[in-house]
Amino acid sequence: MRKAFPRFALLAVVVSLFVTSRAQAQNVAVDTTTRFQTIDGFGTCLSGSESTESWWQNLYFDDLAASMVRVDITPTFTSTYSNLSYCSPWYGQAAPLDIDDGGPDGTRTRPYSSASDYSTSFGGCSAPIAVMGPDIDTNAMLFDFTQKSNFGLVAQLGQAKAAQLGGFKVYASMWSPAPWVKITSGNTYSGGASPLPTAQPWPFIWGGNFAGGMLDVSGTALAQFNDGTGPTSALTQFARGLAAFLRGFQNAYGVSFYAISIQNELTFEEYYNSATYPLASSYVTALKAARAELDQYPDLQSIRIIGPEDLMGDDAYSMWEYGSGSTQTDKNLQFLQAIAADSTASAAISGFAIHGYAADGVSSAGATAQSWQWWTEGWTMSPAAGIPANVQGFTSFEKPSWMTETSGEIPGWLASSTDGGFPDSGAFSIVLKIHQALTTGDESAWLYWQLTDGNPSNASDVQTLTDATQLQNDPKYVAAKHFFKYIRPGAQRVAASVTGSSDVLASAFANDATAQLTLVLVNEGSSAAPAQVAIASPPPGLTSFATYTSSSGSLWQNGTASLSSGTTSVVVPAYGVVTLTGIGTPPTDAGGEAGLDATSLAEIEGGSDATTAENDDGGATAPMDATTRGTDATGGDVGGGATAGASSGCGCDAAGVPAPRGVALVVVSLIGFARRRRRSRRS
Repeated sequence: MRKAFPRFALLAVVVSLFVTSRAQAQNVAVDTTTRFQTIDGFGTCLSGSESTESWWQNLYFDDLAASMVRVDITPTFTSTYSNLSYCSPWYGQAAPLDIDDGGPDGTRTRPYSSASDYSTSFGGCSAPIAVMGPDIDTNAMLFDFTQKSNFGLVAQLGQAKAAQLGGFKVYASMWSPAPWVKITSGNTYSGGASPLPTAQPWPFIWGGNFAGGMLDVSGTALAQFNDGTGPTSALTQFARGLAAFLRGFQNAYGVSFYAISIQNELTFEEYYNSATYPLASSYVTALKAARAELDQYPDLQSIRIIGPEDLMGDDAYSMWEYGSGSTQTDKNLQFLQAIAADSTASAAISGFAIHGYAADGVSSAGATAQSWQWWTEGWTMSPAAGIPANVQGFTSFEKPSWMTETSGEIPGWLASSTDGGFPDSGAFSIVLKIHQALTTGDESAWLYWQLTDGNPSNASDVQTLTDATQLQNDPKYVAAKHFFKYIRPGAQRVAASVTGSSDVLASAFANDATAQLTLVLVNEGSSAAPAQVAIASPPPGLTSFATYTSSSGSLWQNGTASLSSGTTSVVVPAYGVVTLTGIGTPPTDAGGEAGLDATSLAEIEGGSDATTAENDDGGATAPMDATTRGTDATGGDVGGGATAGASSGCGCDAAGVPAPRGVALVVVSLIGFARRRRRSRRS
């Protein structure tokens, strides 16, 4: 029941072939009895400090009604382990650790290869290792959770608003484990202009960032990890540290993690907090160790582990493998195959995660039907030379998948990567990508990289949905809102098909507990498309829809559409989207969990401080069910996401001597700007 549309590179040609009969009504058939995946939520990752501002919180929770948040759980350690940015050259420190001088070896980094030389004297500084012992609470005291205070605040606010939002989930990804549990990967960072590192083998410490390298999964006991009872392995230290950090964070902020990923983008090494699992076997080993450790503790047993959180890419190799021999890098479906072959690993993983980026890690991807079909279903015949046949996709596990990061669109409604071509690069393309992820991709959650990051939302910074000036009026924000706001957690995607059109796309979502039905209609054609919508088995008592329409120059226009004998009609503007949402009569046995009643729909637009300037929308979300389900091979150019003491939790401005404010801002801007400037790791 999936409707696939061609990849954007071909759409410009396709559109030119369908320029007639635009006024002919398109027929949309919705069958609420045919069900697909359950929606877990929508949201973004966090970075920087804007999330502590009331305007940000009003946008995120009240207007956008985000039902998830993604945070970074790279560990942040207390003194003395974190002193002088983990004994690495940085701004504001005295020579020889002053980054202006490049540090003792001129690389602007502190290099090491494993735990055995992590604490070797460097410029008169010896970095200690925080050894994790058998007691989890003692271990938790070794972490500094104040460096995660913005994450904790947003998690607190979201969980406090769970009843309003219909549920709220805190999801965490690890950018890097503790640096001393990593070993050399054999790869080398290609180097960058100051203040970035010079060419340097991974791993290294740069300004408090745990850059590159791979987890030591050998299980070899090392004297450096003597916990008082004897030597332990890096793998044991990794698992104990993960459990202690999660417990400590939860206790510090009074929140609960719904799910975690043990490694963000596990095939990329970068100068910011990062680590790589080039072979699926090493990931499986770490996965099992992490699950076994969490299962020892009642407060951590319910935290799901999902992964592998790799890039989607744009061809079959992106889904299977790059290189061979010593350069082999396993990719998405090979990780899944390794998990499937190990019963303990299969039991350890609760779902899957993928990022909507092309193979370069820069360009936004996720509207290519073929890639999503490979992810969901795999293939029976080899799709390219050197790739095996009969590979299964994630749906064979009968576990959900989330799209947990993407970005890169220009913040105008229409933008094209080719002169006069299909609008594949602006806000409208976000609508298409979310549609494709939910329909062809069967994704249960969809998260953008950032809501805001302290920088203007413009063509030079394409990583966010909006900024502090545009707020709810940024076209990218509006595009996401068409899905985020009214498709609540617990809704199920239902069958929606279109006839009479090659341009109109439809998706529909039913929430039985609240009797809410939400439809999203997208027109990828250059002329308006009237649509006749027929709904089989609508929620009882549903008589009309609130409608929200967006197109170029006309964002978020509200209206109504009556429902009579199961039918309604709307006009979807050219390169536009219409969201229809309505509430019927909730089941009488739903009790307090039904939340949103038939009279509350008007309250959804009832007025948020963040939305007073919006075109037609007030913004506040009515209450809903509060319950949630139980439980290059050589490195790459600059890329980032870590800001000092921010998203990667490096603690650069908390460890050692803080950088002067002006310098710190320059460096933060540099890292943020570099977040997605990478080279492909294809070899």
